[in-house]
Amino acid sequence: MPVIHSSVFLVMKKFPEHKTAIQRLAKREEKFLTLCDDYRICKEALVYWKSSESDQAPLRESEYQSLLAELETEILRSLNED
Repeated sequence: MPVIHSSVFLVMKKFPEHKTAIQRLAKREEKFLTLCDDYRICKEALVYWKSSESDQAPLRESEYQSLLAELETEILRSLNED
């Protein structure tokens, strides 16, 4: 069984109904793998800002929430084009 990149696993967890297509795209499309990495990094940043007590936290949390939604849309677009 092939090793699944942590970013790809996270995307499969978000979109389990597209698991096979996610794995296929991640193997053959570097751009899709980068998109998965961006998704993981964004989720990690969102977790950080949600727990931060910084005055900037609410603004940053909102920014990362919006970015996450954009990345999810882009991931789904890639999957639908596959």
